[in-house]
Amino acid sequence: MLRPAILTFAALALLQTATSAQYRKTCLVDAGENNATDDALAIISAFKDCGRGGRVVFKPTTYYVNSVMNITWLDDVKVDLYGKLLVRATSIHIVNQSTAFVLGGNKVHINGHGSGTLDGNGDYWYEWIRQQPNTSNYPGRPHAITFNGLRNSIVEGLTFLRSQMWTMSIIYSHYVELDSILVNNTGNRVSSSNTDGADTIRSSHIKFNNWTVYNGDDSLAFKANSTDISITNSRFFNGLGIALGSIGQYKDQYETVERVKVENVHFGNTLHAVSFTFLGLHAADISSSMQKPGLMTRMATRQTAVGADAADMGFTNLETADLRGAAVAISQCTRFSGAPGQGNCTSSQFQIRDITITGLKGTTKSSRVASLQCSAVAPCTNISILDAELEFSNGTVASEYLCGNVKDQKGWECTGEVCVGGSATGEC
Repeated sequence: MLRPAILTFAALALLQTATSAQYRKTCLVDAGENNATDDALAIISAFKDCGRGGRVVFKPTTYYVNSVMNITWLDDVKVDLYGKLLVRATSIHIVNQSTAFVLGGNKVHINGHGSGTLDGNGDYWYEWIRQQPNTSNYPGRPHAITFNGLRNSIVEGLTFLRSQMWTMSIIYSHYVELDSILVNNTGNRVSSSNTDGADTIRSSHIKFNNWTVYNGDDSLAFKANSTDISITNSRFFNGLGIALGSIGQYKDQYETVERVKVENVHFGNTLHAVSFTFLGLHAADISSSMQKPGLMTRMATRQTAVGADAADMGFTNLETADLRGAAVAISQCTRFSGAPGQGNCTSSQFQIRDITITGLKGTTKSSRVASLQCSAVAPCTNISILDAELEFSNGTVASEYLCGNVKDQKGWECTGEVCVGGSATGEC
């Protein structure tokens, strides 16, 4: 991917002068002389001074962030990031998550201009996690950045490298455009795990456009109460593809993912193009791991929710290259290493309905176009897969549609029984 050249400091000063009349105040963030300096204090100070109606400018240099930043008071602010934030902070807990950087507010415009970078220094975490038993969701392992309560905002032109865990968690945020974002969580020494490109939780009207993600988990994931989400003109490599879920994880709560539109997306060496997952654990499955503060560990041990659904979604023009599993997967019994218990995979109230996938083309390593393991209590309904043309590298057509408890499907017929459980994807 081509990136614009980094602006010279003279050009940056000229840009600052040209726009100073528009904004009441501009803060140029100074960086320390070496990595012994914690630049988080200077960054927070700049946002306090210019975060309301002003402009915050990061120089084309490296900023060392050694402590957590919690900046949620922003209003009508421009942020220009020309340099790199090398994040070495630990974490804070927020809404059952661990994160290194919290940012929120109204009418925030963050522009990385193609060079602005958040480097999570994740190799340390990737190596540490490999040494721990069943703890890819290790307590305290932070997300690179959490947008908490971000509204009417634009985030564009940023690069994220080696995020510690999830790259971007978007919570309680509405009407946000995320454009021209590169995520590369490829480990330098060992493979990365649980390094989602972005996850939405309790958020609406979120637009992802022109994303490129290299990672080892969900390319993008939409979790509890994510509505009116769109993904356009994006490319995902080596991970699991677009994930709807996991949802249905919290006791006494109704969760939904609705009105998702996906168009013109390329999947290279991903496990799926699209997957739907429900964490079907029972109250009896709660174990002592509840005592650990990690996000996913606690989510995994909740009782089954009051109800959940995923509905009204359209996927158009999906291109695949060397897909590793079923292009479309539904699992009512998500399982992953370290999760206690197994639950009942066919008795959940999770309802999946009104899903249309049109124009699914490319190459695959799996004979399965779809693997749909739905609940007997709440069958999947109105699942349309139209104009699907997947084939192996030798030209053999992929033709399997495995299913259980699916009604009113369109454009395809079930060719066999789907296996129940066995992995986070419903494939055995």
